[in-house]
Amino acid sequence: MMKKGVSVGGVIVSVVVIAVMAILLPSVSFSQPKGEPIVIGYVGQVASPGTKPCMDIQKMAVDEINAAGGILGRPVKYIVQDGKGDTSLSVEAARKLIIEDKASFVSVEGRSEISLAVQENSGNLFKEYPHILVFNGPMGSELTARIIDEAPKYDFCFRDWDPEPAHYAQTKYIMETWKKTMGVKKIAFLWEDLSWTNEWRKGVDYMKLPTWEKLAKEVGLEVVYSKGVKPRGTLYYPILQEIAQKKADMIWFISSWFTDTDAFAKQWADSAAKDIYVSFYGGVAQTRRFWSMTGGKALGTMSSFTDLDGMAVTSKTIPLMEKAAKMNIPMQIHVHIAYADIYHFKAAIEAAGGTDNIKKLIKSMEDVTTEYSLGKMKYETKKVKPFYHSRMRVDPNNPYKSYPGYYYQLLVQFQENGKIVFLNESCPENEKAMKRFINPKGFKSPAQLRKIQAGGK
Repeated sequence: MMKKGVSVGGVIVSVVVIAVMAILLPSVSFSQPKGEPIVIGYVGQVASPGTKPCMDIQKMAVDEINAAGGILGRPVKYIVQDGKGDTSLSVEAARKLIIEDKASFVSVEGRSEISLAVQENSGNLFKEYPHILVFNGPMGSELTARIIDEAPKYDFCFRDWDPEPAHYAQTKYIMETWKKTMGVKKIAFLWEDLSWTNEWRKGVDYMKLPTWEKLAKEVGLEVVYSKGVKPRGTLYYPILQEIAQKKADMIWFISSWFTDTDAFAKQWADSAAKDIYVSFYGGVAQTRRFWSMTGGKALGTMSSFTDLDGMAVTSKTIPLMEKAAKMNIPMQIHVHIAYADIYHFKAAIEAAGGTDNIKKLIKSMEDVTTEYSLGKMKYETKKVKPFYHSRMRVDPNNPYKSYPGYYYQLLVQFQENGKIVFLNESCPENEKAMKRFINPKGFKSPAQLRKIQAGGK
């Protein structure tokens, strides 16, 4: 009899708890997304260590959204098409996503040459197959300049990164920091020889912005070497020998995730230039994995850095980093943004009330603001080339002035045993907000670090 009474009481308690939960949590939904899926696609080289993480992180975001009920109750379907790093294959891959898979959103890997070709193909298909095209990480100004020049043909195109002129604010500040805090007097430039570095090497005539070499001279640095190098497969020893003979204090390698910065670091560590500071602009050097990729030869090198374990730029930084680490996804800058893109798409679709009206969807892409792991995500609506429809970062009418809160560029040095030491952050108007990241006294010379690594003091 007692067992029976307890059982009835347990049922009553359970019913009461469920009823109370229903009252207190009316917004919680356990329903699965239904109906026609919203298709999101990515065109990129699946075998690339720079592009594959973007696909992985976007798939993770889509899984999160579907687990939470989808977008407007509809499921999201994520499809990857392998462009194999080839322009013509990438065009065909995008064509398949748009025509056969009926993708509403298509992202393209961050090679400006590939993105331009896919953009032209999409422009021809758009009328019959309306969609949103997003360039994931390229800087080539042509991509967004043509949105104005050939309007309205490319109104559906967006760049989730910022164009070349937007980098002048951080560039000037970085070089000033090196001069002031590290005593750099002579600088050597190495350029990844692809179209995204063209404007920095030649200057931006239409905005009256100097070459980066002239900018270096303006801040008081002597440019003793400048050379364009292949993205991969370069023998760097002769170049490093020449730089050593020029007695440079700093080698700034304007690199991307396509550059073999790991090979460069290995050769640098065994070259006549091993006592010269090295700073990488981007790529795999932005992650902790760079240390193991170089077998520790990265000791003393510096880089922009976005593998922010323990560093919170926004409320979303640490949760994303922890989840990405569990899934073994390296977090270069474009990987952070690829993840942010999915949630920006979601916000735009919700604001537009669906994907059926492409004009509303384009307008929503322009209007919505989302927060991601490195700041705010918003597209520029000032019709200034080449900023229009690029992610906001600087004032288009004054590229030396950053928009506060939109992106923080953090610089680190790889020190003994792979320790990451944050040096500074690149936009002066953000210094107060990000002061805990500014540690100009934290750096050590490569020679000092080799001594420490060997057990000396």
